[in-house]
Amino acid sequence: MAERIRQLLYVSDAKFGLSDGDIENILASSRRNNGAGGVTGMLLYSAGVFVQVLEGEQQTVESLYRRIADDTRHVNIDVVSDMMVDARSFGDWAMGFVEASPEELGSGLGSDGALDRGQVLAQLSGANTGAVAALKTFARTAT
Repeated sequence: MAERIRQLLYVSDAKFGLSDGDIENILASSRRNNGAGGVTGMLLYSAGVFVQVLEGEQQTVESLYRRIADDTRHVNIDVVSDMMVDARSFGDWAMGFVEASPEELGSGLGSDGALDRGQVLAQLSGANTGAVAALKTFARTAT
């Protein structure tokens, strides 16, 4: 039987004034570091809200999450799901990325209209499998 991996999902608010270039730098750094550490995942960004899944060896994900939590480019970090799983959901990407409008995010999570951060948390917190399933939907369009 294959070793289980850690899958951590969190939501955070981007600091005011975060530019497209800042997001590109986050992605480049994530892809480089994650690839070297055997971490895979998905980052969704919508109207100042980050939703990210990290997958990998338990201690590696823990260490990475601590660095992410200390990053001053975002605040109000809430872990939505943190569990051991049998297989990666985003194994094809060191860090997949999708930027969605609030309306697209709401639609992808099965909600009518735009979502704010609180609604995103409520939708994703409903069920761990639902959170990953929602991000898989967005992953189909990832770059």
